Amino acid sequence: MPNSYSMTARDSQRDLYRQIIDAIDDCVIVTAPSGLIREVNAAAARRFGAAENTLRTTSVEGRVEAVDDGRGWPEIRREILGGGSYRGRVHFRFNNADESYCTLTGHRIIGDRDEAEAIVLTLRDIAESQKVMIELEQKNLEMARMNSELVRTNAELKRVSELKSNFLSIASHELKTPLTSIKGYSEIIIENMKDAVNASVFRMIESIARAADRLHKVINNMLDVTRIEQKRLRLNPEQMDLAVAARECIEELGQFSTKRNIRILCDFDENLPKFYGDRMRMQQVFTNLLSNALKYSPDNSEVRIRMFIEGGERFHVIVIDKGIGIDKSEQTRIFDPFYEVGNALRHSTDFAKFMGGGTGLGLSIVKGIIERHGGRIWVYSTGMDEQTFPGSEFHFVVPVQPKISWDDNETRSISLSTIQDQEAAGRAAQLNEHPDIKPTILIIDDDREAIEICKMVLGAAFDILVAESGENGLRMAFTRNPALILLDLYMPGLDGIRICRLLRSQDETRDVPIAFFSAGTQSDEVQQCFASGADDFIVKPFSGKELIDKIWRLLMKKKETEMPP
Repeated sequence: MPNSYSMTARDSQRDLYRQIIDAIDDCVIVTAPSGLIREVNAAAARRFGAAENTLRTTSVEGRVEAVDDGRGWPEIRREILGGGSYRGRVHFRFNNADESYCTLTGHRIIGDRDEAEAIVLTLRDIAESQKVMIELEQKNLEMARMNSELVRTNAELKRVSELKSNFLSIASHELKTPLTSIKGYSEIIIENMKDAVNASVFRMIESIARAADRLHKVINNMLDVTRIEQKRLRLNPEQMDLAVAARECIEELGQFSTKRNIRILCDFDENLPKFYGDRMRMQQVFTNLLSNALKYSPDNSEVRIRMFIEGGERFHVIVIDKGIGIDKSEQTRIFDPFYEVGNALRHSTDFAKFMGGGTGLGLSIVKGIIERHGGRIWVYSTGMDEQTFPGSEFHFVVPVQPKISWDDNETRSISLSTIQDQEAAGRAAQLNEHPDIKPTILIIDDDREAIEICKMVLGAAFDILVAESGENGLRMAFTRNPALILLDLYMPGLDGIRICRLLRSQDETRDVPIAFFSAGTQSDEVQQCFASGADDFIVKPFSGKELIDKIWRLLMKKKETEMPP
């Protein structure tokens, strides 16, 4: 009886083990030490496409080849039997139609006589995961290329914006010189020499004076846009009555509203507090918003302006018109410089009765003034409709007592390079326990202009080493222990790719952050840089702020990896 019970228990235990092995998704193959197949689990039987009993007459010999070194079953078998285990990537041929890319794990089984009795092989198919990994790497490289292209585009846009601002500033000042003469002489004739010219000539001079006034306003708007973009808008703050400032603007626009029979209605809360701000600039805000409301409203309509205190801390002003409205697609761009809202030709009222088109600067100037006072502005409209006239609402809020520093000195400015030096110095101090010791940056580049720019931008916070050839760069990298290396892609002799690979292959420089910079941003160039071991890619021409930000991130990332867990 005990013998029979023992056999039954062993059979039951064997059945349990078999069920467990068959439940494994990986292919499990048990072989004799020679490689002759003894058993397979259900997953392996499916991959072989044969019943287990037919596989027992076959061997794994000729079915397996290591991916990395091309070793076959004899070499793998010796490693398992000699060392007890094996792990590697292999090509395994289950049958003529099924050869798979797998990870192979092999273990020897020691019997009662301390000899290898069997080998257990576990195969996991990684073909799909490898494909996904390759695709992911390709996508990462593509994202890096797109990011580099975006940085380059932003740099170009910034450069164009700066050129435009400089042009506006220069052109505006140059235009003011002859305009002074035109306005001065025409005003003298109008005020003091009316009887000296005939009526028709006098009317021409009056037209010249009005045209000069309009041109003067355009020039001032151009200068304001430049000041706003350069954050140099001058303000003269005082305690003022915001409601009175609005009413004064309404009175000045009275000739336009009366001519077209448009009523301007005021809805102001009583006992409004005093506002601390620039009277002239706030009148500029009201004039622009009300002018737009009149311009895009039909004759015989009305414009309403509301003013109230919101939350006890800020003024909320709303200018509401009954015009054709603003298309949803235009509302995101309405405050951009030079963007003209809508088209007066599409209005139902005769175009000649409108105030005409403009430069598209008014709303961008309004936004700059409001934000300079610590407020914000937005527009609400259900859309444009030339039949129902849904109208528009322009809202702005400003603090009653803006908590900002006023600057009445338009000429005082801090250069961008000075700000960048200060930022870099402050950031770099965080990297060192000894703030008086500057981190060292090695620049490997033969472009002397790029080197000089880097020195000017980084010199306040870093010690700069320069190598104008790859050979000198390698020598300095190995002997001077730089905190970071800036490397040009194209160098005479050793190019940047080979330099980066050499730096990554040596213990002294393996962990030093390396950033390529180059004017070339073709996909294969960026891909080669990252594949060689680079940490970042900077596009030429680069801005000083971009360079400092990237160096800061790379150095901080290195510091974080060096910190003990």
